Amino acid sequence: MSIFVGNLPFRAEREDVIQLFAPFGEVLNCSLPLERDTGRKRGFAFIEMADESIESKAIDGLQGTELMGRPLRINKAEPRSSGGSRRGGRGGNNGGYGGGNGSNTNANKSSGAEGWEDRSYGNSSDNSEYENGRSRRKRGVSNESNASNETN
Repeated sequence: MSIFVGNLPFRAEREDVIQLFAPFGEVLNCSLPLERDTGRKRGFAFIEMADESIESKAIDGLQGTELMGRPLRINKAEPRSSGGSRRGGRGGNNGGYGGGNGSNTNANKSSGAEGWEDRSYGNSSDNSEYENGRSRRKRGVSNESNASNETN
């Protein structure tokens, strides 16, 4: 078992977190994950202690404790699922930023909205049928037809 420490200040170092947990027992491991792109800390840590009973006491004893002005959230760490991110994006069909596995199933569609035409590019060849079918009054034509109707 390991402990998840959330809402960690970004300036907190590994030593600060170990020092926080040391009164409860021996800290075997402490990791502060970094962002892949920027290399900055992500604002949480994982702690492993010598015994599960020590970890439980540390969780109960430190819940809500402040470190550098921020209240910490301390829980049992949940094991990672094999499905990847829990956010629902990246690789799934359920929203997010897409990600995916490199295959584009919608290669022939201009957008994700089925049944809708993309009319955002003026008078393209795809758009001409739409433009011809629209009932628009042109000033010159409507004035002439109105004038001819008035003379009758």
